[in-house]
Amino acid sequence: MSKSNLVHVGTFGSPIGLKGEIKVKMLTSSFEFFKMLKVYLNEDASETWNFIKMRILNNKLIVHPQDCNNRDDAEKFRGKKIFSQSSNFPKTNKGEYYVRDLIGFRVIMINGKKIGNVMSVKNFGASDLLETKINNKTFYIPMNKDNLVSVDMDKKKIIVNLLKGIID
Repeated sequence: MSKSNLVHVGTFGSPIGLKGEIKVKMLTSSFEFFKMLKVYLNEDASETWNFIKMRILNNKLIVHPQDCNNRDDAEKFRGKKIFSQSSNFPKTNKGEYYVRDLIGFRVIMINGKKIGNVMSVKNFGASDLLETKINNKTFYIPMNKDNLVSVDMDKKKIIVNLLKGIID
């Protein structure tokens, strides 16, 4: 399986309790979406994880991997990234996209000036940000209606009208 077919959907955190449950930092839009994926892999797809239980506790995803019977077993998962195959994701409708699809897109100002390319999409808690480089300097463009004018999936470009101060 190609690594490019894998999508990072979460990361194991600390164990919860004594019976093998673990917190997961979810990178999907919702618990329902994460649960719908059904196939969970490590980063080289050499290991598949099955969860005998998934739940939300205080707005945190808690999972119980199969064959994880105690806190010591759970501790071995800490920091491991969880992936799923892109084929497990639903197809997007016209005008919709997954943020992972934006990597490499050209970022262009509304006046036609090229800013750079999308290096990655980050989220530090408030919203998704397009990580872009210009002259070896990294900056982040909030993915909101104030900054994003359009996303052209066919031409692989994003038109922006940046608020003052984002790249100044």
